[in-house]
Amino acid sequence: MIYKFTLRQNLTYIFSKFGNIFKNFFPVPERKAGISVMMRVKNEEEWIALSLRSLEHFADEVIIIDNGSTDGTYDEILKIKKNLTCPIIIKKNNDPDICKISNEALSLTSFRWIFRWDGDFIAYTSGKRNIIRLRKYLLSLNQKNFYQIYPLTINFAGDFFHVKKNYEIHSEGYIHTYHPSLKYIKRGLFEVLKVPWFFKIKRINEIYFIHIGTAKSFPRLTYRFFWLFWLRANKNGEFPAIEDYMKNEAQEKWNSAEIDKIARKKMYEIIISKLRKYDPQEFGDYPKLMKPLLENPPFKIIYKDGKPFSRTDLI
Repeated sequence: MIYKFTLRQNLTYIFSKFGNIFKNFFPVPERKAGISVMMRVKNEEEWIALSLRSLEHFADEVIIIDNGSTDGTYDEILKIKKNLTCPIIIKKNNDPDICKISNEALSLTSFRWIFRWDGDFIAYTSGKRNIIRLRKYLLSLNQKNFYQIYPLTINFAGDFFHVKKNYEIHSEGYIHTYHPSLKYIKRGLFEVLKVPWFFKIKRINEIYFIHIGTAKSFPRLTYRFFWLFWLRANKNGEFPAIEDYMKNEAQEKWNSAEIDKIARKKMYEIIISKLRKYDPQEFGDYPKLMKPLLENPPFKIIYKDGKPFSRTDLI
């Protein structure tokens, strides 16, 4: 499957070919050759250990900002940290402004290359997609140039055996070289990395990691569903805690205090009804580290009349 880049990505890609001509007017910052991985995590207890294990031998350091996890995420990081050779720096910051969190993580990096990694990404650690191949590629690029890389990733949906139609493969500008003017800013509801105009944009068609996406527990998906609406509604700080917003919305919008019931309905509408099966012939094999999850998955999509209907943990 060929990923179709967005109009903004295409325009940025074209413009960079011209802007990069002026790169020699901007000195390259003196930084160690290597890769810093920066992570912002919140309630990723289920995946954080596996995610960090998959980065072993790829990252020269991992910077983690825990943004107020209420589950065992922080403890999981401390446990896995003992078993990894890669240095891990972990800090806590409960600030709801994700841009501030990202900029703090960015400021703590110390290597030339920076990879913004999510706590539910899992890298391939063997075969043609081994993420070590990506490391070698990044470190082989011109040391006197500035880069932003658009990597591709596979998004799982519902469970580990399905993807969402038309959203099977995703791309974002997660990988880039360092420059002191780099900064995360708000664009609409979400954050974007403001990259200097003279950076060269590169695309890679190979896939080196997967995104767990919505193949998560029901409580986690419930939180995610309301989180998007909370961002829109909380511009004036009326609901400082998402839990307050969830209760208010359930009562006012759906006239019900049964948040789980509402979330189940929305899960079907937004995720389950739009699934198609993951085909290894089309998307390739799973990362090796996912094998135990495939043999004993925590939940699976249920079919009715030949169509996705529900999930085993929702029955």
